[in-house]
Amino acid sequence: MGIEVWVTGFEPFGNHKSNISQEIVQLLDGINDTISLGVAKGPHAAENRQSKINFKGEVLSVNQKGSCVIAKRLSKRFPQAIVHLGLAEDRDAISIEATAYNELDFRIADNDGRKISGVSIVDSRHSLLHSTAPINLIMEEFHDDERIVKSEDPGRFICNEIYFRTIDAIEREECRDRVGRIVPVLFVHLPPHEKLHTDIQVELVKRIIAITVQRPQMEVVGGMLRDHENRLLAARRSSQEYMAGFWEFPGGKVERGESHDAALAREYLEEFGWKIKPVRICEKYSHAWPEMVVNLTFFLCESEDDLPPAVMTSHDEYRWLTENELLDVNWLPPDVEFVHRIKSRGIENL
Repeated sequence: MGIEVWVTGFEPFGNHKSNISQEIVQLLDGINDTISLGVAKGPHAAENRQSKINFKGEVLSVNQKGSCVIAKRLSKRFPQAIVHLGLAEDRDAISIEATAYNELDFRIADNDGRKISGVSIVDSRHSLLHSTAPINLIMEEFHDDERIVKSEDPGRFICNEIYFRTIDAIEREECRDRVGRIVPVLFVHLPPHEKLHTDIQVELVKRIIAITVQRPQMEVVGGMLRDHENRLLAARRSSQEYMAGFWEFPGGKVERGESHDAALAREYLEEFGWKIKPVRICEKYSHAWPEMVVNLTFFLCESEDDLPPAVMTSHDEYRWLTENELLDVNWLPPDVEFVHRIKSRGIENL
């Protein structure tokens, strides 16, 4: 059947006789389609390059009732993703909305004649909520495509109202998708078909949805720096870092256009002020978190010169560990089995 995704659009409003979001939802409703994302263009990409999507479309009224429909339904059942579509009459590109605001400020009346300003959508301590969809992944997959832009301003009309209500409900109900992450909720503003043809927008929306249901996968490098005494460098993540207090072989993310060994050399220079040379790959493996998949590549490294005192930017301590000391520190969970393998093989055999 495919991954079930709810897609909503709106009926015409204001002076508009049509609404492209309605047209696209009606075209997608009931379709089961396998959507290909093509070849990944960088080190940060969707986990799978194809997604089979089961589209469940619904056209909503442009009023308070329409803004509440999906949020009310979530207490009984929920899909693998929710993508709201709406018309943005003054925009030239498709806008990926990153944020919803707990505020209504209507420039025009909705289709019930409601026109309000300075009013909260729900009683909440949150003045804004961020999309639960992988916004950065979407923008990375559409890198250099001027037809897709990121927006931090969904307006304060019905589009923003349904967005905030849906994210709020998803988080309150703790709705989880098939990989354990909070169900992705996204709002996409569409330009009028005069600015971007409907057929083109349909295909782009399908690709956006195919990315939304996937986790990001990220290329990460780690460097096992070995000294002349056959010891390996380990460093502890500082309190400002994710998973602070855990120990690791230093490294980081591979950036667009970088080779893995160049990325590792850059990371060591940024994190310690050291020039190191990756010698060879020792091991590769992947670790899946609910939010992302990390593909790790570990290199045996040597220093190009005598190491100066470290200027640490991401760590608060480092140690040179002998083979017998490898298990004396609290390693990052994905690295524990790898460290055990190093110990069993011997540092000299890396």
